[in-house]
Amino acid sequence: MPYVTEENLEKVYAEVKRVRLELKSIEKTLDNLVEALIPEEKISPEEVKELHEIEEEMKRGECVSLEEVKAKYGVKKRAKVSRSAL
Repeated sequence: MPYVTEENLEKVYAEVKRVRLELKSIEKTLDNLVEALIPEEKISPEEVKELHEIEEEMKRGECVSLEEVKAKYGVKKRAKVSRSAL
């Protein structure tokens, strides 16, 4: 089993630092891709208020089941895609 030395710790630290920089680069690339593919929409003050209310409900641990959401808003059938089409 290799000994823990200052030199080994420095190598590990350098590798962790390199991985973190690479991860930041990937995150930035993904953010740019999302911005390019998903258009930004303006929301009304009412929608902003509703979003804040929803966030507060989540913080309090309030939730509803998926079945309740389906019953309230209805369910649209999804198109079936054959695996061979993928």
